[in-house]
Amino acid sequence: MIKMAVFRAWFGSGLDQDYDDSINGWTVLLFAVCSVGSFALRYITTPISCWCPAQFEGSMISYTQESCFQKDMYNSQPVFDNYEDETKPPSVPSFHLWIPLILFLQTLAFKVPNIIWNSSKHLLTVNMDETFESLKSVQLTDPENRQAIFSDAARVFGSLLRRNRFVLALLYLFVKILSCVNLLAQFMFLTIYFRQYLAIRVGSYAGLDMDSIIKPLLVKDIYCDFQIVGISTHIFTVPCTLPITKIYEKMFIFLWYWVFLLAVITILNLVLWAGFLFLPFLRDGRIAAHINAAKGSRPDETAVTRFISSFLGIDGVLLLSMISRNSSELVAANLTQHLYQVFQEKEEEFQIQRDLYGEEPGSDAIETGKKQEL
Repeated sequence: MIKMAVFRAWFGSGLDQDYDDSINGWTVLLFAVCSVGSFALRYITTPISCWCPAQFEGSMISYTQESCFQKDMYNSQPVFDNYEDETKPPSVPSFHLWIPLILFLQTLAFKVPNIIWNSSKHLLTVNMDETFESLKSVQLTDPENRQAIFSDAARVFGSLLRRNRFVLALLYLFVKILSCVNLLAQFMFLTIYFRQYLAIRVGSYAGLDMDSIIKPLLVKDIYCDFQIVGISTHIFTVPCTLPITKIYEKMFIFLWYWVFLLAVITILNLVLWAGFLFLPFLRDGRIAAHINAAKGSRPDETAVTRFISSFLGIDGVLLLSMISRNSSELVAANLTQHLYQVFQEKEEEFQIQRDLYGEEPGSDAIETGKKQEL
């Protein structure tokens, strides 16, 4: 159970997240698997193949290929002794040894928004995972206990929502923005280094000098220099190919398509969430539908608007939406109805106190104080 909890904490999503957060959580697992797999490829495949002189024996061939594979700088052409420094062909770098680390850093970049959300949300509201889990299982209890649980939960939510009006929603949208920034940055990285023809085409349209930006991250055909020390030192230059580069390229092309699709989904998801939370004509209808489903009668639109603006707040709309996504619409409707009852009780109390103190001096100050409490 502990292992499953740790696995879900790192690679899954909580009960207070939507489908887009779930996809981003599984993307962490995808990149982690690619990171481990790219490291294992060195040992389960032949990462490099070099053409060696005929006099080389088995151990010498193994040494040649291993020493060449460990190099991070290669020659794109054979280097002869008659080359001068000015005419000597430049060395080309290859980052095939760093691919597991690069993928690991990409994995961490996908995890950062989730870490920020999980470490900050508890400072602003209740433990949403435990609360949502309790509300999710409340449907299995008998009707009497169910209504009591919903009533208690509504009063707890009501007291907490009076302190946090929109901070939690802003945090959630900020995390969404971080995910979008991460996806766009990773998409640019994968395009520049693994879809270079596309980057060159787009850069030329934008008037950019892509030759100074785009550098090959991996090489396929190289010349490797190494020396063998004996009675005299012999320097050999052998041509080599790196078959592992083709595997890496195919893996990164797949990740390029994955990140592209995920970026489109995440940006659309951010726009929809921002619209739902801050545009009244989108959020009010959903809350009214929940109250209507639970009460069996259509509530007053003015009362619903006042219920959202003065009682629920943006944070309450976010919490109810998360409950409906991760539990059920019935649970969200029942909780909304009980929250609406708490709101009506508060309004009735306010009305009674206003009638009681309405004729006395200083009633305006009392009324202002009551409005602030609501």
